[in-house]
Amino acid sequence: MPCIPFIILGSLLLILQTSFFSVLPGWFAKIDPLFVLVVYVIIRLDPYRAALLVIYFGMITDIFSGIYSGLHPVAYLALHLMIQLLSRPLVLNEPPHQIPLVLGGYVFVMGIIHLITSSLAPEVASLWNWKEIIVRLLLLAIITMPLFRFYDLTLERLSPKKALGILIRPRNKNRFRDDF
Repeated sequence: MPCIPFIILGSLLLILQTSFFSVLPGWFAKIDPLFVLVVYVIIRLDPYRAALLVIYFGMITDIFSGIYSGLHPVAYLALHLMIQLLSRPLVLNEPPHQIPLVLGGYVFVMGIIHLITSSLAPEVASLWNWKEIIVRLLLLAIITMPLFRFYDLTLERLSPKKALGILIRPRNKNRFRDDF
């Protein structure tokens, strides 16, 4: 399974999220398609490639967010570990489980980030705001299914067999035959 397309897609999503979505009015400024990609990668790819991509996504999220270095990679790796442990007894890659998995994962990651930031800087005001978290959860619930379908199509189009089929197309047996 290819990693490079997901690296490019994740980088583009983060740039889109930080530049375009932040100027949108109201709720639309809180859309987080990169987090859905993180959960998708954890579910669909093998654990080692998923861990590498999760670390990469966490590092670029730290760069763009400007808070403590290493915070998002640790939170995303904890999410990766939690999903891997839960996926052994449960089948988590089915469509009915995708929305609750993304929402639960988001609350889990936000809880870890809040716990770490409040322990490192107790004098800073709390970043935990239930109204904002519920709005983000609602938006994540709305965009999860279309984004999972988009990521499935991306993964399907970029599979090695499809890419090879695009490069090496079978030729017609008779090049001089008329199709009248």
